[in-house]
Amino acid sequence: MTKKTLIIVESPAKSSTISRYLGKDYLVSSSMGHVRDLNPHILSIDVQNNFKPHYEELKDKKKVIGDLKALARRCERIFLAPDPDREGEAIAYHLKEILRPSNERIFRILFHEITRQAVSEAVQCPVDIDQDKVNAQQMRRVLDRLAGYKISPVLQRKIGGPLSAGRVQSIALKLIVEREKEVQAFIEKEYWTIGAELEGSAPPAFHARLEKHNGKKLLIPDEKAARHILDELSRNPYILKAVRKRVRRPKPLPPLITSTLQQEAFKKHRFPVSKTMKVAQSLYEGVNLEGGEQTGLITYMRTDSFRISTSAREAAADFIRSTWGKEYLPDKANVFGRKGKIQDAHEAIRPSVPLYHPQDIKGFLSADQFKIYSLIWDRFMASQMKAARIDVTTFDIANGNYLFAVKGEVIRFDGHLKCWNTDSGTPLLPPLEEGEVLNALAVTPKQNFTKPPSRYTEASLVKILEEKGIGRPSTYAKIISTLGKRDYIVREERRFVPTQLGIKVTEYLDRHFSDMMQYSFTAELEKQLDKVSEGKLDWVQGIQRFYQHLEQNLDQVRNTEKVDLKVGRACPECGKDLVKKYSRKTNGWFVGCNGYPQCTYTERLDKDTPRPKDEPLDRSCPQCGKPLVRRYSPKTRQHFVGCTGYPECRHIETEEPELGECPVCGKPLRKSYSRKTRRYFVGCSGYPECTYIQKSPPSEKTESGEDSV
Repeated sequence: MTKKTLIIVESPAKSSTISRYLGKDYLVSSSMGHVRDLNPHILSIDVQNNFKPHYEELKDKKKVIGDLKALARRCERIFLAPDPDREGEAIAYHLKEILRPSNERIFRILFHEITRQAVSEAVQCPVDIDQDKVNAQQMRRVLDRLAGYKISPVLQRKIGGPLSAGRVQSIALKLIVEREKEVQAFIEKEYWTIGAELEGSAPPAFHARLEKHNGKKLLIPDEKAARHILDELSRNPYILKAVRKRVRRPKPLPPLITSTLQQEAFKKHRFPVSKTMKVAQSLYEGVNLEGGEQTGLITYMRTDSFRISTSAREAAADFIRSTWGKEYLPDKANVFGRKGKIQDAHEAIRPSVPLYHPQDIKGFLSADQFKIYSLIWDRFMASQMKAARIDVTTFDIANGNYLFAVKGEVIRFDGHLKCWNTDSGTPLLPPLEEGEVLNALAVTPKQNFTKPPSRYTEASLVKILEEKGIGRPSTYAKIISTLGKRDYIVREERRFVPTQLGIKVTEYLDRHFSDMMQYSFTAELEKQLDKVSEGKLDWVQGIQRFYQHLEQNLDQVRNTEKVDLKVGRACPECGKDLVKKYSRKTNGWFVGCNGYPQCTYTERLDKDTPRPKDEPLDRSCPQCGKPLVRRYSPKTRQHFVGCTGYPECRHIETEEPELGECPVCGKPLRKSYSRKTRRYFVGCSGYPECTYIQKSPPSEKTESGEDSV
């Protein structure tokens, strides 16, 4: 009897899809993410021995590992097929180390989309594990463990509470804090604008804005100045001084990558980064289409490359030609490049081949899947189309020494805008001739005030982190989540506002760990990780510089004073400052007197930051039909979805993190609380039909890896 080939992937959903593509000679199983990691309770790094990490098999994966070993002994060979990135390469490496005593014939296979063709080609071309990628992941893991386990205890001693620091987490917090300080320091200034509603010899009427006076840009400081200008304008006619025409050819944008997918999903659908990645993961792992075959609909969603395969480009060209005509195809295929290094040679995020139009498979997708798939499909198709052609017309209108201006656009050829329209909303101008005297229908002054810089949203924070080369897009969701859990930030109208605690932590780190808090220092570490993955730098050397700076900072900070979180009030009993303190007994914050133990006055904590406002959602309550909102609970310090009909309607939906799928029945796992053991546990959402229980949440396969104690 011929022995089978064992293929090990990361998730049960992916294994279900792949097993349908391969014949009876293959057995597909799942590792459920990482199987080995550093001990969470100790440093687990031998600093004196070239930072050697000490890995342990994860306790909650004991059964999974045992099952994989048994399968390995029964099979002829093993193909390791975790995701095609550094983290996936590390999972493959640890699986090989664990399974090698059971079977030495272990190989790596790679595919960037889960389709029948891609999987079939991958099993025909097994390769060795890329040790350079493994070293890069290991370097990142050690860096994050050193930063978290060395700096977090300092924060806990000097400030108090379950605080944490991280190599990327702390930089993201610094960006939010610095922006908040800019907002608070901003002083608004008054200014006025003047607009004129004009009409000429042909319709329609149009609106022009006053721009210049005597050839210079005009600034109107107050109402008095505006009224004076209006008086002067009333004495002179409005004459069309110049009609300027040009052709604008906006180029197609590149296909989506991880960061731009996160940004577009937030801008268009208000999806948090974590939700976007969760939905994209489900599209990548496979969806049941007509006929019952589970098919991966997109390529791998953790990528920073704009590269497109030849087969995908040809499939897109065929679709464009047959759907809209050959005039929509560029003379030469569009090729997009990126500045600087990119992590891997993946493709961009695109629909897998064959290209399923979103409308054709809408009935097989959830509402969220349809939105994300449509974004990916539209952007990919637009990237392969000819540039649009737009006629731009500008009117310069003279009134004495004043000059008004207005710009209008007409799309002559929609090109790529047929799939990805970023219409600027400019008006359509009438066909007028230079020298025409225009009729002023209305001339209106308007009071305005300068606005402070905008606080960061998830999309804008992702954008600035990527621009500065800090972290990787695949880490951002976890980082944002951690900042919220540590009470470093709250959300106000979908924008991040740092708490007093977040500001104090940032100021302390900036003062005592200045090297680590420099944007350039963190970005340089990311470049070193790239060099390690390319085999151009030894990973131990990459850690040395970081650790030397860290040790120097730790020595300097040992004798520094504690930081008081003052609440701005005096103790009513002794007159000393009231400060925010953390109780390890109740695991919560409270307000107490700074004169403790001489004065034992305490009071419950009133939040020193505004409570986040309810965020309206584009869904209705399934019980009463009223709108749903996203709310924050001060009691649980968690967000949840609730009905606006409360208290008459008590429908709520908790926002639970993705915990993977049940290894028994495939349904989602969820976190629950046991009144018997008074502990949280992870179990199957299919209970009572499925009684699977896991003692602790599974190790997530993520690149964030930032540790704290």
